[in-house]
Amino acid sequence: MFVAKTIEEVREFLRSKTEFGKKVSFVPTMGALHQGHLALVKKAKEIGEISVISIFINRAQFNDLGDYEKYPKTLEQDLEKLRALNPSCVFAPEHSEIFSQDFVCKISLNSLGDSLCGAKRPGHFDGVALIITKLFNIIKPDIAIFGEKDFQQVLVIKKLVNDLNFNVEIFAQPTVREESGLAMSSRNQRLSEANKIKAANIFRILSEIKINPKILEEKKSELLSIGFEKIDYLEIRDEKNLNLVNDFSCKIPARIFIAAYLDGVRLIDNLML
Repeated sequence: MFVAKTIEEVREFLRSKTEFGKKVSFVPTMGALHQGHLALVKKAKEIGEISVISIFINRAQFNDLGDYEKYPKTLEQDLEKLRALNPSCVFAPEHSEIFSQDFVCKISLNSLGDSLCGAKRPGHFDGVALIITKLFNIIKPDIAIFGEKDFQQVLVIKKLVNDLNFNVEIFAQPTVREESGLAMSSRNQRLSEANKIKAANIFRILSEIKINPKILEEKKSELLSIGFEKIDYLEIRDEKNLNLVNDFSCKIPARIFIAAYLDGVRLIDNLML
């Protein structure tokens, strides 16, 4: 497993490995790796001849600097976990390697980036689109793999790829869950064991709404009574364009989306209706 710290190092590695047309698969991460990330790495190794994993905590997608400061930074532990899977390359640059002091470019999104997480975290998806654009330009992957827990992010990246004509195929992998049903997330590290048990109610409630969408408002109240401090959203939206769905009899692909705070930690999840 080659570990690259600079853009030139990762590009030189890829030049030496792809000269015979080998397919490159790519998994971008912000570190604090868990089994959900590792499932993406395994998929990358399965479908690509050269697998590249990036670890970069992208400050540009945090609208709250305090949230950025609290984000787990566990590079050495992450590298140990990756060595056990042995991807071809890990790209782990410093912030200054990706964003120079005089960096001025931005990417602005409309529609897909305005609802759900985008409504509550202004500029978040602009920052996501910017770092993905930079990483795609550096790595030039044939395939990039993302988890469906961040379903809105997957749609944003697919739109980015289409609009900017990136020659990369996007794979979305199902959410990996703990035994309790809690969606695996780096943010779970900030929860106490007692609150992890409480957080598992998110999946239970999504599953109950899946059976009967009309109880959605009732379930918001239940989450607050359980001890969740705030619910940013609990909504049903069209899978293709994230338009709000109010008529549950419509036969369109839809998902239930949630973002809720527990012990100051913002947790997101979604479930196909």
